Parts: sequence; structure tokens; C-alpha cells
Amino acid sequence: MNQKEYLISLISYLPLIPSAILCFAPMKNRLRYNIRHIIVAVICLFALSFPILSYFETKYTLGYNTLILPLLILCFISYCMVLNTHFSQALSIYILVIALMAFMSNFSNTFDAFMHPESDIAHFSLEAAIFQTLISVLLAALLYYPFSRFGSYLIDNLNQNTIWYIYSAISGIFVIYNLINVVRYYSTMHTNNVGRAYITNMILFFLLVLMLNVIFYFIVNSLMEKAKTDERIRILQMQEKRYNAQQKYIEATARARHDFRHILRTLLELANKGDNKETLDFINQYIEKFPKKYTADYCSNPAVNALLNHYFQMATDSDIRMEHHISLPDRLYIDNTDLCSVLGNILENAINACQNVPENERFVTITVSKEQGTELYIAVSNSFGGKVDHKGGRYFSTKQGGSGIGLISIIATAERYGGSADFYHEGKVFYSNVMMENRG
Repeated sequence: MNQKEYLISLISYLPLIPSAILCFAPMKNRLRYNIRHIIVAVICLFALSFPILSYFETKYTLGYNTLILPLLILCFISYCMVLNTHFSQALSIYILVIALMAFMSNFSNTFDAFMHPESDIAHFSLEAAIFQTLISVLLAALLYYPFSRFGSYLIDNLNQNTIWYIYSAISGIFVIYNLINVVRYYSTMHTNNVGRAYITNMILFFLLVLMLNVIFYFIVNSLMEKAKTDERIRILQMQEKRYNAQQKYIEATARARHDFRHILRTLLELANKGDNKETLDFINQYIEKFPKKYTADYCSNPAVNALLNHYFQMATDSDIRMEHHISLPDRLYIDNTDLCSVLGNILENAINACQNVPENERFVTITVSKEQGTELYIAVSNSFGGKVDHKGGRYFSTKQGGSGIGLISIIATAERYGGSADFYHEGKVFYSNVMMENRG
């Protein structure tokens, strides 16, 4: 076995290390195990596979692509096993990194072609192997921060699997593009202006990949920011409605207090007459006309209180029996918009589900409690018609045109705060359980 060929083969696998770093950068909040344990596992996998694959490649003159494909499949399976995220997200990031590294591979082939014009891809040089490793490391160093910051933001907040699959397909097109454009005979690069055109073409397509990712981020980010803005506006509208109701109540009670001394004089005169029946009739009439308070105080948080007033009134209008136990922590580190989004989605789903149940069977029970000072639990149970659309552990809306996006939003928000969301049903009762970490 030729030692130089073995060394070239071994170095050719080294770009998988910076590739692995890029794959894990967006998943920093979605790791199933401790990062140190994952690093050790990755090192062990590569330390075992690289020498073995290099040995077989050199000993039996197997092509690099013949051996790299099984290794990539094994790495992807291992990658999915250590992540706590949807398959579509893992697939999209993995294929994107392969596409980017495929460009580095073709750049290295071009470098080799200019260093050794009479050679071919079957005789990849040591210099080219080192060059590929260096530019792969450089790429990982340049992209690690945007992958870690902006990529993790998308992974944590974008939970529409269809979009991620489309994203994977687009990256897959660039992988195929690189496979088709592999330079097999280096002499081709020295014919007329083929080499110059090839390099220009590869650079433009590489920049196109980067530009598409930037555009994708800004489009998704703008959509998510709009959704958050809409949610804030909705909460503010609820608070305004509650404020107006409070103001109306304050003004009415102020008038009632102003008239109260006249009421007392009338009662005194009736009492002096000794006409108990007339006195009682007057008191009953006064009680009926006394201003009623249209809002309730469920908790001390104004935003949450406004939201609960809104949905509890909706439940009352629909003859739904409501039971509540609300206990928020004194210091709430969870953003009001996020908490109201979770509560609003759960209550809206619960109230809508009750519409398909006879009036005497309609109920919603909500419990919000603080546990051990760092965890906030939300537990809601409600009656529903018994019809569910449940596939692959996920509930879909049974409303016409519904998609179940509300439940996806709840899960995403809970996970963003280091928690979880669980949904299940028993008979004709649906349960929603959410836990979020309340840490500063």
C-alpha cells in the first residue's frame, strides 16, 4: 500500500470535521445530549472511520465518492439521533453544509488542475488535499457565527416542515450541480478559456447559495416579526378593551357615590315611615341599577389579565363553563407576548372545540401555576366533539382550512424557554400541558 496515497486519502476526509462544526452550529439549542459528550462521540466516529476508509480506498483503489456516501449517511443518522428537532430541519442544514463543502471540493479540484495540468481527479495530489482542508476550515470559521446566531434563530422559531423540505430541495440542487461539474480530466481546464469560465461559474453559483440563504433568513425573519407585531397589537387591543370597561365602571361608580347621600336620605325617610316593603323594594331597585363590573382580576399581570378577560367573555357568550386557577410568579421573565401567545392559542382552540359539544357538556379548565420558582406550568382541559385528526404524533385542525399552526407555535415558544408542550386526548376531553422555564 502506497503511504503517500494513504496520506492523501486520509487528509481528504478531514474537511468533514469543519462540516460537522457547521452542522451543529444552528442546532446549539436543540442538542439532546451534553455538547461535550457529542464532541467526544464525533471525534471517536471520525477517528475510527477516516483511517479505515483511507485504508480500503488505497488498498483496493476504490473511488473517494464510493466510500464517502455511506459515511455521510452514517453521519446523518448519528446527527439526527443527537438532536431534539424535526427531521426536516436536520435534513435541510445537513444538505446545505454538503452543498457548501461540495463547492470547496470543486475549488480544490481546480487548484489541483492548475498545479498538475496533466493529471486527473483519480490522482488527487497532496497539495490539493491540504488546500481543500484549509479552505474548508476557513469557510467554517467565516460561517460559524451566522450559522450559530441566525441559523439557530430560524431553527428555534420556524416550525413549518414544508418550508424546511423546500429549503432542503434547493440545497440539493446545488449538490447535484457540483457533482455534475466535477473536473475529471485536468487538461480540459487548460483548453481555451475553459478554466477561467469554470472558476467564474463556480464562484457565481457559490455566491448565489450564500445570497439565497441571506434572502431566506430576511424573508422568514420579516414574517415572524410581523406575526409578533400582530400578536402584540392583539394583546394591546384586549388591554384597551379592558381599560375602557374599567373606565366605564369607574365613572359609573363615581356617579353612584355622588348620588349615595340622596339614596341614604330616601332610605331614612322610608325607615321613619316604617314601611318595610317599600324600603326593601327601593333597596332592590338600587342594587339592580348599581354599576356592574365587566372585567375580573385573574392575576396581577395586565396583559395576561386582559387576555383572560377576553377569552373568558367569549366562553360566557358560548355558554361554556370556565374554571380557573391562576398563580403567576412575582417576577416573570417570560415575555408577555410569548406567554399571551401560548395562553391565547390554547384557549382559542379550547373554546372552538367546545362549540361542537352540547351546551350542558361544555367546559374549559385552566391552571397556571409556578413550581419551584423557576418553572411555569400551564394545564388546560376542555370538552370536544371527539373527532381528531392525529398523524405522526401531531394534531391537525379539524376546522375547514385549519392547519394546526397554533399548536406548532405553542411547541416552538415552549422550547424557546427550555420547556415542552404536550397534547393528548382521552375520550371527549382534550388536554394541553405546557412547561416553560422562568429564568432571568
